Amino acid sequence: MNRSTESAKMHEIPLSERLPGARRYSSSGKMMKYDSLIELGLVEEQASDNAEVLGLMTRAERDLETCRLLQKTDEEWAFAVAYQAMSRSARALIMAEGFRPRGARGRDAQKTIVTAAGVILGEGHKSLINKFDRMRRKHQNFLEDPGRVISRYESDQAIKDAEELMELVRGRIRDKYSQMSLLNGGAQLASR
Repeated sequence: MNRSTESAKMHEIPLSERLPGARRYSSSGKMMKYDSLIELGLVEEQASDNAEVLGLMTRAERDLETCRLLQKTDEEWAFAVAYQAMSRSARALIMAEGFRPRGARGRDAQKTIVTAAGVILGEGHKSLINKFDRMRRKHQNFLEDPGRVISRYESDQAIKDAEELMELVRGRIRDKYSQMSLLNGGAQLASR
């Protein structure tokens, strides 16, 4: 069965029936369904690609290690790399759930990733998603105006938030793919 046939068959069953708990809350606190993310054009359905999900998580782990090293010498870039780790892990989460963010790269794509991650993780993680969204804006401002100062405290907090989000995503991926010790001794999504 090819991908378009799979997608057509998937559309015959309402998304809320295909995905348990598909009714979620957005980071703004409003109830939202995965369907509404599709209708708004924020994501499109796509079969989950374990290798791509693992690749994003592996890169996010490296980003997290890098931001810890940068923390000693450059708080601004440590913050930026911590945000990048969050963004990659959120993208892995979205893809593990069978979606792909749509649209052009850049500011809107990053906002889409934050919004979709908020819907997937649900109301219980609203505070973390709100921090992620503030980091997204601050990261963008830092890139556009290098004179902006990011304090050591903000940088430390960004690293903690990145660690928290990545741990949530690792757990979701492990729950979703119990075989994700990825294929006979390959790379694994391990806690550090």
